[in-house]
Amino acid sequence: MRALIIVCSAAALTLGAAPAPVFAAPYKPYNAALSFAPQDTTRRQPLKDLAPPRDEPDAETPGDSAAVERGEPFPPSDSIMEALMQRAGYRPVVYQGDTLVFTTSDRAIHIRERAHIERAGDQYYADSVVYQGDTRWVTGFGNMRLINAKGQEVNSEVGPLVYDTDRRIGTIRNSETRWEAWHVAGDFTLEGTDTLWVSGGHFTTCDLPEPHYRFEADKIKLILGNIVVAWPVRLYFGDVPVFWFPFMAQDVRQGRHSGILPLQFGVNDIIRNSPGRNRHISNIGYYWAINDYMDAQLSMDWWSDTWTRLDGFFRYKWVRRFIDGGLAYSHFLLPDGGREISGSWNHRQRFGERADLRASVQFVSSQQFQQDAEFNPERLTQNIRSDVGFTRRFDWGSLSLSGQRVQPLSEGQATTTTLPQLSLTLSPIVLTPARSPLDARWYNGLTWTGSTNLSHTLTQPPAAADERNLRSAVSSGLTLGSLNWNSNASYNETRIDKPDTLRTDTSATVIGSQVRRGTLAWRTSMGYRQRLIGTTNLTPSLNLDGSFFRSNQTGFEFISAPTRVSVRASLNSDIYGFFPGIGPAERIRHKFSPNLSWSYSPEVEPDTTRDDIVGFNPAGFQERHTLSVGLNQTFEAKLRPREEPPPEEAADDTTSGVGRERQGREATQEARKLTILAINTSAVAYDFVEGEFTTDRLSNSITSDLLRGLQVRVEHDLFREEVNSFGEEKKFFDPFLTQLNLSFSVGERTLAALLGGGIADRDGIINETQPFEELEDEAALAEEVDQQRREAGERGDRRPWSLSVNYSLVRARPEPAGNPELEAVEADPGSRFSAFVFRPIPDVRTPTPNRQSLSLNLGFSPTSNWTLSWRTTYDIEAGEFVDQVVNLRRDLHRWSANFQFLKASNGNITFNFSVHLSDLRDIKFDYRQESRAAGN
Repeated sequence: MRALIIVCSAAALTLGAAPAPVFAAPYKPYNAALSFAPQDTTRRQPLKDLAPPRDEPDAETPGDSAAVERGEPFPPSDSIMEALMQRAGYRPVVYQGDTLVFTTSDRAIHIRERAHIERAGDQYYADSVVYQGDTRWVTGFGNMRLINAKGQEVNSEVGPLVYDTDRRIGTIRNSETRWEAWHVAGDFTLEGTDTLWVSGGHFTTCDLPEPHYRFEADKIKLILGNIVVAWPVRLYFGDVPVFWFPFMAQDVRQGRHSGILPLQFGVNDIIRNSPGRNRHISNIGYYWAINDYMDAQLSMDWWSDTWTRLDGFFRYKWVRRFIDGGLAYSHFLLPDGGREISGSWNHRQRFGERADLRASVQFVSSQQFQQDAEFNPERLTQNIRSDVGFTRRFDWGSLSLSGQRVQPLSEGQATTTTLPQLSLTLSPIVLTPARSPLDARWYNGLTWTGSTNLSHTLTQPPAAADERNLRSAVSSGLTLGSLNWNSNASYNETRIDKPDTLRTDTSATVIGSQVRRGTLAWRTSMGYRQRLIGTTNLTPSLNLDGSFFRSNQTGFEFISAPTRVSVRASLNSDIYGFFPGIGPAERIRHKFSPNLSWSYSPEVEPDTTRDDIVGFNPAGFQERHTLSVGLNQTFEAKLRPREEPPPEEAADDTTSGVGRERQGREATQEARKLTILAINTSAVAYDFVEGEFTTDRLSNSITSDLLRGLQVRVEHDLFREEVNSFGEEKKFFDPFLTQLNLSFSVGERTLAALLGGGIADRDGIINETQPFEELEDEAALAEEVDQQRREAGERGDRRPWSLSVNYSLVRARPEPAGNPELEAVEADPGSRFSAFVFRPIPDVRTPTPNRQSLSLNLGFSPTSNWTLSWRTTYDIEAGEFVDQVVNLRRDLHRWSANFQFLKASNGNITFNFSVHLSDLRDIKFDYRQESRAAGN
């Protein structure tokens, strides 16, 4: 045997005097670099040294094979090298090593010590490599690493690697690789360029040195960029087997692609835990990726003895045309043969920069079925709302055309449809422009504005006649400095298909198939705003009002009402008071903003022959002389600036970006204000003609920045009405609480900041966490848990607790009947004469039932891995919980466990327990139990 042995001390093959580290082999498909996933730069520390800088000296000895892992670069090529690499019909393979042995009899090449081979961008490192020229087999030994041109790699510390370049089949024993988020280990066999087999393999996404969990499979087949299948599969936590799968398949194609949907069912759908348990299997269907702009899906859900539902959707999105939207449809097949449907359409489109079309249409065939079948408590309080609108902007104004339909899910509420809804707004027009600001005169700047709108509304109560309302209005205005002249006209028409009630007063009785009333009103007013002192402004105005009325009683002919003249004046002012600071407050400011409005209108003489016309109110033509007073108050605190750092520390920080950022924050801190208390009181009006207050209700709104989201609204009924013995109504001042709404949020950071604990963000502003929200499905739960782990769990801290409170009270004062029946009562039973008086029979109306509820939303993390949230609504009057939402989440590193309990106001109950893999949510253990209330 003749052999040529060449020892290359420079770790490169040299032929003759010129270095030529190239081996030109006949062109054959040669894929020695088995690589299936991006290179892992975190699991194995030596990977960080694969490609050191070229100018870094080699610290290893020539005989040390560890230097191979650093990927020493090849020497620069010369003219011979370039000529060989450009030969037609050959594919160059560049290699180097400490020792090369070439056997001429079998054309075998032995590369020993720090073998490095490069071919078509693929890199192969090993302790030693043997290439058999006759059989075209490549064999690698020792510690080896294969990296393709995309940076994907396969590692093996033991080997060996055997690859048949003709059959394009290779095997690596005891190897590992990264595939997406998975770390895969086992004996690899590559078929061609896209199929990988793994024998006796295990895979996991846990990045710890000792993985918390792993999957083991006897066989794994991976078609690169397509699908991975493993069978049979065993799940281990630590060294304890916990679950067995006959097989596991996962589509790994990137982007959208057609395919069968993964079937969804729980363990209790296979093994029932009670005879009354109804099995539920969902997501039986197919997804079709039509093209880059459209896709569709058809699926079926089956719930035994409840319904079978067919779902379908079609979506489209064309970015270049600014079009996107979708259609969705659901068809319910009920056990009794009935059918229910629901559908939706969403569409958004832009026509250039000035026109927009939007549509959000929802429909259900039965509101009662939708309500009974719903398990989400939040959806029961929502409306089925549809909106369609078109907006067009012009140089001279904007046009808006829209329609709306609202279907409430709550019982006893009316469905409202508004179609069409038209609005046209004209751009302001300057009638007397000035040539320049220096040439402006008092008459320059006269501006005209105008707008109009039209709407038609259909109200359909569940147990009453339909009502239609037609509204239209047009307005015009002229403004010159502080002087303005506004005019507007409106028309309002109401149609009721059938009278739902007939009054006992014969003058108010309307007989007919349709009640129809229309009012045309107009107004013109001129006002002037005069600034008096500081922020005090006086605005007097002169108004002319008129109206026309028509109804069934007038033959639907207009009758006119007298024109009314009124004079108005309003006075607004801001009064400030200052108090010394307390604690962190440097100073406290009290802002007192009264609002006085005075109006007077003389009496006009109406036509007395029209008093019997329903809707034509003669009381509206009486003399009016009123004064109303409103009040807004605000208590604000100016916080003390933050203490400045020592001069030397400030000088060091100033030279850095951090210092400049700190200075900017301190400048903002100096001007920071805090609203301690803000109180808005509604106006109270007094009529000098009647000699009494005309305001029946007084409301106060309270807000504060001391408690996040604090809002208090209190409303009182000021007067109690009584009917005397002559049937006359009298008012007595007796405030009665009719409504109270209270809401606020409190948390760990809020209390700590208020108590001086100092838990606040770096800007010194309280940054309370958002309340824990309930989630609708397992996917949302998984996404929320993963997000919380990334934000908090990985840092080892826990999420601060948070509590949101919402209290609501609505009640009505018992009122006597408007027209009481009278009974004759003897005035003096002991008298000789029979004298009688009439007094009303006590007939108190049944008061509106009081409504009082308390809503709580609590969330906290007792540890960095546990998260608990609870949301509930408690009906205080009924003494029961209306709904409940409880979420308990446990972070298990790469796994998440979720417990969810939901009780809706319709009585439906859902319990769900799910343990899923965060990196592949289709791998999960799911237990779901749904119980519908009786009658649903």
